[in-house]
Amino acid sequence: MNKLVFSTCLLFFMFLLLAVMAIVQAQATVGVSKGDEFEYTMYSLWNSNFLDTPPSDMVELNRTQWVKVAVTQVSGSNISLTVTTHFRNGTEQVKDGYCDVDTGERSDDEIPPFIGANIDTYGEVNPSADNPFYINATIIMDYEDGQRETNLLSFVETEENEQVGTYTRIAEYYFDKATGVPVKYLYDFYYTGLRNVIHYDLASSNVWAIPEFQAWIILPFFALVALLTFVLKRNSLKP
Repeated sequence: MNKLVFSTCLLFFMFLLLAVMAIVQAQATVGVSKGDEFEYTMYSLWNSNFLDTPPSDMVELNRTQWVKVAVTQVSGSNISLTVTTHFRNGTEQVKDGYCDVDTGERSDDEIPPFIGANIDTYGEVNPSADNPFYINATIIMDYEDGQRETNLLSFVETEENEQVGTYTRIAEYYFDKATGVPVKYLYDFYYTGLRNVIHYDLASSNVWAIPEFQAWIILPFFALVALLTFVLKRNSLKP
């Protein structure tokens, strides 16, 4: 009888331990600390045969010189942030917000999407979200302090629309694996007669040394975009 009770208790304890381990593993871990700062530069391209004036958010993006994100507090999976946007005319805009690496919730879309630290390839991003994403691949990026593993999260969407026909949307998010910090963002949206490209880059940080931005890295990218836009324009003029 005592052996049966002991075996039952041991089995229950093992199941409880496994359940706790599963919950711990499923939770995302914050990889940044209070006082960490990250500064981003951005570039955009808008070309359309239909609209003479680009959208207001694209105009504001091109007026932005840099954006600095400062970690003000960390509590559990929640990161409190202060975002400073510095415009080319010398003015600045400061706002506070938060990002939760476990659920993916952000106070608004202007708050950068930090993710959990040390997520492996095919691992869940924001594991407590209703529809979590998964890391596509882990690559190596070079910095002044050496090489760092970087997680890639990418999406490609092609659909049909009655007004514009077939359109394609491509988004690529690059996150430093050790910290979950976004280090690069590429967005490309296009259909015949229109193209919209947005590019964010991590330019500096007090966490690790970032090499000075090299213009030649981005120029081939925009040269290719310009060429594709020219082809789109020519195709749109065909009867």
